Amino acid sequence: MIRFLYRALRGRRLLVCLAVALTFTAVASDVLAAFPFKIILDKIVNHRDPRIPGTGWLLDGFDRFGDRSGLNPMESHTQLGVLLFAGLVFLALGLISAVVAFVQLSVAAFVGQDLGARLRKQLFTHIEHLGLDWHVRQQVGEVVQRVSGNITDIEKLVTDGLVDLLSGVLTLAGILTVMLVINWQFTVLAMCIAPLLFVTVLLYTRWVKRASKEAARAAGQVARVANASITAIVELKAFTLERWAARAFAGHVDRQRRFGLRAGRRQAEFNPLVMVFITVSDVVIITLGAWIAAGHAHGYSLGFLTVPATSLTIGTLTVFLAYSKQLYQPMRDLSKLTLLASTASAAAARIEEILDQPPEERSAAPRYIGPSRLRGEVAYRGVVFGYEPDRPVLHGVDLEIRPGTRLALVGLSGSGKTTLTRLLPRFYESWQGTITVDGVDVRDYPLPVLRDNIAVVPEDAILFEGTVHDNIAIGRPGATDGQVIAAAQQAHIHDTITALPGGYQAEVRELGKNLSRGQRQRIAIARALLRDAPILILDEPTSNLDVEAEAEVMRALEHLTRGRTVIVISHRLSTLGQVDEIVVLQAGRIAERGTYQQLRACGGPFARLLAEQNRYAAEPPPLTPVDDTVG
Repeated sequence: MIRFLYRALRGRRLLVCLAVALTFTAVASDVLAAFPFKIILDKIVNHRDPRIPGTGWLLDGFDRFGDRSGLNPMESHTQLGVLLFAGLVFLALGLISAVVAFVQLSVAAFVGQDLGARLRKQLFTHIEHLGLDWHVRQQVGEVVQRVSGNITDIEKLVTDGLVDLLSGVLTLAGILTVMLVINWQFTVLAMCIAPLLFVTVLLYTRWVKRASKEAARAAGQVARVANASITAIVELKAFTLERWAARAFAGHVDRQRRFGLRAGRRQAEFNPLVMVFITVSDVVIITLGAWIAAGHAHGYSLGFLTVPATSLTIGTLTVFLAYSKQLYQPMRDLSKLTLLASTASAAAARIEEILDQPPEERSAAPRYIGPSRLRGEVAYRGVVFGYEPDRPVLHGVDLEIRPGTRLALVGLSGSGKTTLTRLLPRFYESWQGTITVDGVDVRDYPLPVLRDNIAVVPEDAILFEGTVHDNIAIGRPGATDGQVIAAAQQAHIHDTITALPGGYQAEVRELGKNLSRGQRQRIAIARALLRDAPILILDEPTSNLDVEAEAEVMRALEHLTRGRTVIVISHRLSTLGQVDEIVVLQAGRIAERGTYQQLRACGGPFARLLAEQNRYAAEPPPLTPVDDTVG
C-alpha cells in the first residue's frame, strides 16, 4: 500500500511532506498541552516554580501583577504570575494546534481529491487501451466498481486517515518520550499493559484487513449484478423475472453484509478491550502514583524496579493521567484507521491488478514512415484464431480483397464472420498466419494509423451521451456542421434529426435510449460515412431498419462505398445482390465464394441458406434447382 501511494503521489510528494512536517508541530503542541496543568499544580500545591529555559524574563514580567507575600524562600515568582504564564502557554499551544489543523486538513483534502482524480483518469485511460480479449473476460460492474468505489476508498485513507495515522504514531512516541524524561521508573510501571495492547492491535488489524478484502470483493459482485439486471430491465419485465433478479441480487448483498459485519464485529470487540486496558493503566497510575506523591518514605518497589519516594508531585501525577488518555487514544483510533487502511489496501490491490495488465501495442517497430491513408487492399493468409486455448474459431483462412471491392461474409452464427473482421483492426491478434493491408502486415502499422483507415458500423449501434451532432462528429473530430449534415443526409437520417426537439443539438440519453434502434443505426452509419475511411466494415448494417429505411440506406451505401473496400456481414441474403463477391463461412473455413448469382445457381451452402431463409416467405422467389446430394 505504501509503495502504491508513493508512486501515485508523484508530483504531490512535497505537499505530503508539508503535511508530515505540520503533523510534527501539531503533535508537539498536543503533547505539551498538559504541561500548564503541571505548572499550576506544582506552584499551588508544592510551591515550585516552573523550570523552563528561556522563560525567566516572561515570568518576571507577570510577577508585577502578583503578590509576593506568602512565598517561601525557594520561590522566585508569584502565584498569579505563574498562573498567567501557564494560561499564556496553554493559549499559545491551542492557537498553534488550530492553525496547524486547518492547514493540515486543507492539504490532506487537496491531496486526497487530486489523487482520486488522477487515479480515475489513469485507470480509465488504461482500461481503454486494454485489448478486447481482456474486456470480454471482465464483468462490467466489477470494472466500474474499481474505477469508482475502490478509488474512493483510497481517497478516504489519504483525506481522513493518513494524517491521523501519522499523528497517532508520533503522539505515542512523543508522549512516551516526555514521560520517560519526567520519571522513567513510573513510566515503565504505568506502561506495563502496553505489550498486551500492542499484540491485541496487531491481531485485530490482521482480522479486520482479511474481512475488508472479502467485503470489497463482494461489493464488486453487487455492482456487477446490479449493472447486468438494470441493463436487461426490458427482458426482466417481459419474462416477469423481477423476483428472480431480486433474489440473485439479495444473495450478493447478503454476502457483502456478512463480510462487512465480520469486520465491524472485530472492530466492536477491539474498542472495549482497549477501554479495559486503559482503565487498568489508569488504576495503576492513580493508586500507586497518589501513594508516592503523598510522600511515603519508601516509595514503591517491584523487584528490579523502584520508584523513589517524593519523585512524583501532584502536578506530575496529573500530567501522567492526562498523558495516559492521550497515549491510549491513538491506539483506540487505530481500530477505525485499521478498517480504513485495510479497505484502501484491498482497493489498491484491485486497482493494481488492472494497471498490471499490458495495454495494446499502439506503436510500430521500427518507426512507421508510411502513408497515413491506405488504399484498402486486404489479404488474410493462413489465419488461425480462437478465443480460448486449443479451441480455434478460424482454421487457416485465406482471403484476398482488392481495393474498392464490396465483399459479403455470410454463414450460420458462430461460423467466424465477425471474428474475421475483428482481426483486421487488431481488436485481437491472430494465432497463426498474417493479415495485410496494402501488402503490409497489420502489426507493422501503429494502431492509430490502422484504425483511422477503418470505419465500423456494429450490429447494435452505441450512442454516447451528448448531442446528435456530437455523436455523428465522433467519426471525424473537428468536422464542420456542413459535413455532419451531409453525412446524415447520405445515411437518410437528416429529416428525422431535424424533427427532433433541438434538431442536431438534441440531447442523446444514455446509450441512445430516447431514439429507436433504427435511428441509432442510421446515426452510426452517418458517423462511419463522415469518417471517410478507405475500409468499411458493416456488421448487419440494416438489421434494425424498417423496409423503407433499409432501402434508403442501401442506396446511400451503394453510392458512397464506391472506391472503398467494404466488408459486409449480413444474415439477410436477399440484400446481397449488389455486392461484388460473397464468401460463405462454415465452422471457421471458407466453404465457397462467388457472386450472388453464381452461388445461388451452384446449389451449395449459400443456396441452401437462401432457400431456408425464404421458406416461410409469403411468395418465395423461384430458385435454381439445387443438387440434393450436396452437403
